[in-house]
Amino acid sequence: MFGHVRRMGDAFDAITAFFGAAVAGVTLFLPVTFSSIRESTPYQLSNLWDSVPRGAAIGVVVAVAVAVPIGTAFRPATAWLVALVGSVAQMINHIAGSHVSSADMLTTQNYIDAVCAGVVLGGLGVAALREPALAAGFALGGVGFFVFGDLNDLLDIDDDPFDVLGSPPSWLIGLVVVLLLLSALRNHAGTGEPEPARMTIELPVAPILAAVVLAVVVLVATEWLQRRFTSAPASGHGVHIGIAVAAVVVATTAAAMLLPGRDGYGVLLALGLTSVADSFGYAPRPGWSVWVLLALTAVGLVAGIRRPSVPVAVALLVAVAVFTIRTPPDATWILFSLGSAVLALTAGYCCAAARPRYAPSGVLALASLYLPTAVSALPDTGKSWLLPHDTVHDTLPGRTALAVVLGSAVGLAVLHRCRPRGRPGSTSTALADI
Repeated sequence: MFGHVRRMGDAFDAITAFFGAAVAGVTLFLPVTFSSIRESTPYQLSNLWDSVPRGAAIGVVVAVAVAVPIGTAFRPATAWLVALVGSVAQMINHIAGSHVSSADMLTTQNYIDAVCAGVVLGGLGVAALREPALAAGFALGGVGFFVFGDLNDLLDIDDDPFDVLGSPPSWLIGLVVVLLLLSALRNHAGTGEPEPARMTIELPVAPILAAVVLAVVVLVATEWLQRRFTSAPASGHGVHIGIAVAAVVVATTAAAMLLPGRDGYGVLLALGLTSVADSFGYAPRPGWSVWVLLALTAVGLVAGIRRPSVPVAVALLVAVAVFTIRTPPDATWILFSLGSAVLALTAGYCCAAARPRYAPSGVLALASLYLPTAVSALPDTGKSWLLPHDTVHDTLPGRTALAVVLGSAVGLAVLHRCRPRGRPGSTSTALADI
């Protein structure tokens, strides 16, 4: 009877982890906007959109900075409480923004939203990555931005951007607040373990340094590449793309080497996954397709848990990149659906194949999914599906994504050769590697 109740509680916590990670991901992936956007000037709107990748970078650093002390010096119940505080703060930001927001405050409110999302990801990651079921829910919600990015109906996003009242909507944040409150109460009541003496614990700084290196270099490289295209749109930018890709791959490999053991697998796979997802392009999807894609992502996650293989994950990423190169934008909806299904399976499999042993490493890997990529810095032309038949097929996004995946494969090989796998379940070994 007790075991059945415990399994029910773990299932509830897994649902909480799913929705919490999904809402935090949407927060980092989309700008927070309120009704005052109607009063905004084009300059203010431009600043708001420019703040999205910068907010994502801030969110990544905050998530790891929160995960490190919680995962090192506190008991698991504290992680749920911290995630709850972050979600409540986000709710307050949205409520206040809906009533007192001004056009001049949009960018600031977006940064506040990103910080809150980072706190939720950091606390929730430490709480979830201790149990397989919770970790699966956290990962599934985290990669949900591939799906939720197109779910306009759920997010109250219409064709008119001025109809947006908040991304994510307040009712979705409220749902997460309730779920986190119940999980925090359940886990606080279910454990009587005393907190370890904080003064006797040295906090590892290498994961935080890894997050800073990764976020700063990726942000600088992608913004620099975007400026090159803006200043000379008609010129060839092969050298610029190569420099940006090399900088991002080197920075990601360096960040991976700063993590314990082979936990850096997750960061390098996330780099390839976000690149091929950006190169895949966009097209309207019916609302019901979200459940199909989530189910396929879960299938990929289960397959990765049962048969984890980093080379297989890289092969899947290469296959998606080649698909985007070879498939023209006027392809039928069947090819688009097939590609979406393979991308969902690949996303789930990559999450499971990474298998980080140290919670902040998993938080960094999942949070880095929301960082910009060299592909996202390219012009939007050629990255949409179901276009008219006379549209020229631009293979640049696919080729750039393929270069990133191959570069991340080299980084994975270097990490595999230079860093030994820690003993399973050994936290002390993981910390010793930092």
